Amino acid sequence: MESLQILTLRAKVSSDSPESDDNVVIIDNDERVIRSLVDLFSRSSDGFSVLWTATSGASALRWCENPVNIPGLFLIDMHLEGLQGTDVCRRIRRANARTPILAMTCYSRKHYIRAAIEAGAQGLVDKSDDTAILHAMRLVRSGQILEGFDTPHLAYVRINRTAQQSDSLTDRELEIINLCAYEGMLNEEIAERLHISEATVRKHLQHIIEKLNVKNTRQAISLWLTNNDV
Repeated sequence: MESLQILTLRAKVSSDSPESDDNVVIIDNDERVIRSLVDLFSRSSDGFSVLWTATSGASALRWCENPVNIPGLFLIDMHLEGLQGTDVCRRIRRANARTPILAMTCYSRKHYIRAAIEAGAQGLVDKSDDTAILHAMRLVRSGQILEGFDTPHLAYVRINRTAQQSDSLTDRELEIINLCAYEGMLNEEIAERLHISEATVRKHLQHIIEKLNVKNTRQAISLWLTNNDV
């Protein structure tokens, strides 16, 4: 059982649904933020409609495996639990050279802007600023990007040319290293959060250590924080 579930807001995804630049996907672990954005779009005259939403990065990536679920625009919170927003953004961009991504944060933009650019987003917005969100969405829908960011195609090419050690990690391994690095969780706590055994957590950590070419979990966490300086 997943600890976080997709919140479906529209039964719009079907095999014959036409792709539209007005279709939006929201990925944020705070359902209050999702409801607020859905309400914002319903009140605006821009025509944006929510195709589907997700409260976890892992669930979102599974939905993205089906081409019919790809929207005209992704809105991704940078601070997710488990898989970080930067991980989700980068994985979507590695497979997708066309769909724009807007990163969102409740922190200072300076905190995440470098990471958002490197992850392949086309902009970073303050998710508490409705005006800024709608303005940025209009820009990227029209094919523009926010200052300092790459186009979807350029970001796709760059990311696929500069493969990193982290690209070899599975979604579950990414969840575990992020829980260790950003939330300081112990194996027992990770096991409880992810509904797996401690032995499974230890096995995943061993794989992470091998893939990152370090000697122990402490070095893996240190390298992870250094390479993902946000």
